Parts: sequence; C-alpha cells; structure tokens
Amino acid sequence: MSGLLVLKAHKVNKMLPLGYRVDHDPDVAVLRRPDGTVVGYFPIWSMNPERILREAELDLASAHLANSSRLLSHRRFIGRRFRT
Repeated sequence: MSGLLVLKAHKVNKMLPLGYRVDHDPDVAVLRRPDGTVVGYFPIWSMNPERILREAELDLASAHLANSSRLLSHRRFIGRRFRT
C-alpha cells in the first residue's frame, strides 16, 4: 500500500467518532465500530475520508436512535405495568 493511502487512513481515524476506526488491506478500507464489528467496506483506490466519516456518523446516530427507542418502549411498559 502506498504511503499516501496509509496517511489518508490515519487522517480518517483522527476524524472519526470515538472508538470507530479504519483498518486497511491492499484492496479495501474497513470501517469498524468500537466493538470491532464492520460498518462498511470502501475501495482503497478511491478512499474518500468525508464519505467514511459520514458513514460512521450515520451509524452512530442510528445506534443512538435504536437505544433511545428501546429505552422509551421500556418506560412505556413500566408505566403501564405500575399504573393503577
């Protein structure tokens, strides 16, 4: 891999939300969540730091949305259960 691509991956890692990272192979850049699961694959030859950052932010926002909706439904259940 060329030094320029390694530099791009390093630059992207600095911009990503906390815990997200980009791993790279000779052919693809892999965006990973803090737990190591894969968010997406990007061709290394056309790696666009802004696109990778956007995907990480969308993934983080969807995780927050999923967590808040689970919390909200749990509160509704508790509220129904204890109402008299």
